[in-house]
Amino acid sequence: MPHWACHYYRLETGSGFVVGSWAFSVADSVVSLCVYSVLIILNLIAIQLESYRVVASGLTAIGHLIIGSLHLYRLIRPFTFEVFGYTWSYGASVREALVVIPMGLLALLVVFSLKLSE
Repeated sequence: MPHWACHYYRLETGSGFVVGSWAFSVADSVVSLCVYSVLIILNLIAIQLESYRVVASGLTAIGHLIIGSLHLYRLIRPFTFEVFGYTWSYGASVREALVVIPMGLLALLVVFSLKLSE
């Protein structure tokens, strides 16, 4: 949800979002909002419908691990990262990785536990 809110706020304020050489356009942020919205809805559906849980947890795991890995990679090979027109600090990337990677690993654990219980 925080990543969804980031793009929503960026669109509302007209502020910038830059990752390396990629300056997100309005269309990029709209697509990001759609992807995050589908993931959020899928997870909400999975609360009630067990058949969606493996897919929801798997996609959640992949997404969180990719975002966390991006922040870890930035610590090893620094690149520009700007949110709302401000430089994202390296300390913020550390914190992001410390929050997002465990969340991705937890979602992956849910996938394995669901598959084992089948």
